[in-house]
Amino acid sequence: MKRLHVISGKSELKPNYFSISTDSTTLISNAHSLDNGEGRYAKVNFWDLSTGNLIRTIDFLHDRIGVGCYERWLIGIVSNANVVMTFNLETEEFNLILDAAPSRCLSYLENNVTPVAISPFEPIIVCGDFVYRAPETGNVAVYNLLAKPISKEKGVVRLPIQSFRWQPEKYPSCNLSVLISPDSNILLSQAVSIRYGFHRLWDLQTGKLIRTFANSSSGIAECLAVKNLGKVLACGWRSQQVQVWDVHTNNVICSVDGHLPIAMSIDGRFLVNCYDEKKIILQNIENNEHLCTLDESSAKIELIALSPNGKWLASYNQDQTIEIWRVF
Repeated sequence: MKRLHVISGKSELKPNYFSISTDSTTLISNAHSLDNGEGRYAKVNFWDLSTGNLIRTIDFLHDRIGVGCYERWLIGIVSNANVVMTFNLETEEFNLILDAAPSRCLSYLENNVTPVAISPFEPIIVCGDFVYRAPETGNVAVYNLLAKPISKEKGVVRLPIQSFRWQPEKYPSCNLSVLISPDSNILLSQAVSIRYGFHRLWDLQTGKLIRTFANSSSGIAECLAVKNLGKVLACGWRSQQVQVWDVHTNNVICSVDGHLPIAMSIDGRFLVNCYDEKKIILQNIENNEHLCTLDESSAKIELIALSPNGKWLASYNQDQTIEIWRVF
């Protein structure tokens, strides 16, 4: 493993989006995105992995974002907003999807943000609408960005919605997420309180609930992968270890010592995780083989991104530097 580039910057907020493009050429993040110190992300940056150069910056005020559909779409949400923002990175067309993120689901915790996700290869976005008091229902909304709008005005659209609903548990949800599998067939919705974790596995094409299961609050998945035979793997930190497990059976595929941050290649072959503050371990999940250790980081590692082809690794560090590594 070889460090190629160190990118310096300044930001009041740690980035909450840090990912490598599906073609394994570009690092995309809202790192170093604050210009005026207002405490909100204002830009999305694109860096060339091979050179370390900043190749594109999008002005996009947001609290949370996603980039997907072969990096053709940028989606974002602002806390307590009633819309999801979409930006077509090819045509530079900006739209607001009305009522995609009902603000009533954000009232329980201050500064809570509706979870939002976009498929890496399809124009599908998912928004969570989680509520906290019975007899109301929880809701996940699924939209196809290429669907014919129900209504459309300049810069504003209403899209057909596929809705997944359930009755909320008695425990209030404090940490929420939605994850789409790389093949766009599975949706994992997660609602985690201080002591309890509730997870639902959905068929994203039909809306059918496949499985409901409960875990401790440390059992939340951070990312999903799909093996060649269609097996969906989840990766997260639980039982005091970094684990990879089959989301349908909960069988553990790989378990290693370490902690967050973590990342997994979308084909389920490679796993990277932190072992201590400045050390990253690369693991072959298929045969549980340790491949290499990165222990030359400039500061405490806070975020990791692994390219889909397993050849590039990027880290965001506590000293606000980004380091780009060539793995093989």
